[in-house]
Amino acid sequence: MTGEELFEKLSKFGLSPYEIKVYKTLLLNGPQTSTSIVSTAGVPQPRVYDLFNNLLTKGLIEISPGKKKIYRAVPVDVALTRIIGEMTSYRDELSEFIKSSEPETTKYNPYLWYMDNINLIREQMKNMVMNAQSEIIVSLRLPLLRYLDKYLLEAADRGLSVIITVFPDSDRYDISQLVTKAVIKRRPGISPEIMIMDRDEAIVYVDNISTKTKYAIDFQEQEMIHIINYYYYNVVWKPSIYISKFQIKDSWDFKTSWISCEAINVFMNNGYRLTGHVIGDTQNGEVDISGNIKGTDVIPGYKNSYLIETDERVFTVGGRLTRIEDIRMDLLELHAEKIQQ
Repeated sequence: MTGEELFEKLSKFGLSPYEIKVYKTLLLNGPQTSTSIVSTAGVPQPRVYDLFNNLLTKGLIEISPGKKKIYRAVPVDVALTRIIGEMTSYRDELSEFIKSSEPETTKYNPYLWYMDNINLIREQMKNMVMNAQSEIIVSLRLPLLRYLDKYLLEAADRGLSVIITVFPDSDRYDISQLVTKAVIKRRPGISPEIMIMDRDEAIVYVDNISTKTKYAIDFQEQEMIHIINYYYYNVVWKPSIYISKFQIKDSWDFKTSWISCEAINVFMNNGYRLTGHVIGDTQNGEVDISGNIKGTDVIPGYKNSYLIETDERVFTVGGRLTRIEDIRMDLLELHAEKIQQ
């Protein structure tokens, strides 16, 4: 950075260009008379006394006593430290005033529903499947798999993305129809049964064999859905093995970033060109864009994001609660086209 650029940054402390010239002249050349300053600094003669008064008020210069006035600069470390101290004090005072003036917020009570009746639990899960608009992510043992099978098939026929994890007990059940319409993985061993609908509602069903208790918790609170989604991805989905992957159809709709990344990687690894339509939020408000999907950026335990290129630029897209990507995804509509060799 040049000396000229360094002195220009004094404007951040409220100095005008002419005030900077006077202060700079006195710092570099030592004490001077007003006539000498006008000549050296190149400031208009009619303005010079106004400039002196402003710099005196800001604590940047001093004037010698006596008839012949000599002006000198207050050293930078002294002058700017004082100004910084005043600015810090003002900042704290203003912040405290704003904080004390904020209206009291209403206490937030997240929606939670405890169920300990198996009939009520399975009816609630059925209703979630029937009311879903874009995406169902679920892990099911055999009894609930049997009961929800036809509703999951109907959801797939409506164009929903149906993502299922089954357990070893499903080997005793014919899932051949589901295989043609849903993405299915098989997990070795048992874990809680979970259903996440459109990233808006989730239910966790626990069948505790040791205590012979069965219960479920249904909730619509976003942070809790995020936690359950994270658990499902790492504990249920990742240790599982594919039975059926993403098939080609008109489009896939996703509300969840990690399953979006999974689909993108599967299609790209099999020679497909991908385009996408993304609806979401940025720091500047809502966004609705379309473009070419360029790939994914996945760091286990940290982020699941993908890249979409528009005429404007390449955007990174992450989950609804993401803090680091350009766009917080609410919906991805994904289209795949086979690349001709």
